Amino acid sequence: MSNHIVTEKLAITLQVYDPATTVNYRQYDDKFIQTKAYLHLAGKLSNLCQSFERPIAMLDVGCGTGRYFHVLTNVDRLFAMDYSENMLVQAQHPFREAEISMDKIVFKQGNFYDFDFENQSFDFIYSIGVLGEHTVFDRHVCNKLFELLRPGGKLFFTVVDLEARKTFKRKIMESLYPFVPTSIKQILDKRWETCYLTWNQLENIVSKQGFKTYQIERYASEDPKWKGVHLECIATKK
Repeated sequence: MSNHIVTEKLAITLQVYDPATTVNYRQYDDKFIQTKAYLHLAGKLSNLCQSFERPIAMLDVGCGTGRYFHVLTNVDRLFAMDYSENMLVQAQHPFREAEISMDKIVFKQGNFYDFDFENQSFDFIYSIGVLGEHTVFDRHVCNKLFELLRPGGKLFFTVVDLEARKTFKRKIMESLYPFVPTSIKQILDKRWETCYLTWNQLENIVSKQGFKTYQIERYASEDPKWKGVHLECIATKK
């Protein structure tokens, strides 16, 4: 099922993020800095970067317009990837470009799900508003992130909290699901197909990966471009 969703979501990405849309997205960065969501996320990224005692190699999965590049410190090299080539065009001159402290940023267009990183590895990987939202976060993705991390490496990512998006009607239908005919189940399965995850689903994936530690927290954002409840996960490799 994951491969099917990945293909479907990638096709939507190419349609949605056309040149005009990505220009508008980049222009919104100037407004986003005034939101609580920006302060929250930028603070987390900055603190995680500074938790290392040496310059680090970083991977941004779904970098978009490079909105957070300027808050990344103690970084020797950043590998910034996105499936949208139009987004990467905007990321060439990201928000607060003059404040970026990294010496080297490598941009790559591609789909993380099957992208070949060859022998590269990273100290810190982050992904905001991509996994568990615009594409899947499943065991394959979790394992790939884990393998790309160096020993002692850290992972920070967000997913949309599915439980918070469920309507009262859906909750009723879920309670009746075991008792309805197979034909109805197939209709509901298709209707409910999403990349979003519940807390339990997310923890079930992360807890089995072998991280030294992990923690999941909820964050409710009021930002119009990133509105709703999100699950944030920080995990550390042994």
